Amino acid sequence: MRTKSLLTIGLAAVGMMYGASVFAAGTTPTAGPFGSGKITFTGTITNSPCDIAPGDDAITVPFGQISYRKLNAADATTESKPFTIHLQNCAFDPDDAASNKNKVGKMSKVTVSFSGTGDTTHHAYVSTGSAQHVGVQLLKSDNSTLIEPNSTASDTTDAQQLQAGNNEL
Repeated sequence: MRTKSLLTIGLAAVGMMYGASVFAAGTTPTAGPFGSGKITFTGTITNSPCDIAPGDDAITVPFGQISYRKLNAADATTESKPFTIHLQNCAFDPDDAASNKNKVGKMSKVTVSFSGTGDTTHHAYVSTGSAQHVGVQLLKSDNSTLIEPNSTASDTTDAQQLQAGNNEL
């Protein structure tokens, strides 16, 4: 009996040594997806006097759920949804113009333009989604003057004077 026990212990020891030698002879495991990551840097260098605030370069205006009953008549509208574009770190070069000198500085007036699929008959940008016969009208800050789709703002009438520092449009 004692011989059988020693033989079993001896075979178990050989088996453990055999397994240990297999693992010792293998190559070092390569790194897996754990402990790794990805960093992406994005940005644009511009020749402009202000920076668009982070998050304002792609603004989403939430309309929520709107019942079709609210829009089932021609030219029906919903309540307006104001949004603001924040400009920051505005700094201007001195204006050295001989006439019409801007005291704030060069490039200190800004106009905003919008682009998209426009419907000039209804003064709106049309839906590019599944909704049909629906559009979005853009209004100036007075909440009544329409901004025509794909129009270019007049530099003299629609330009907004900026100040050094942060501004809102």
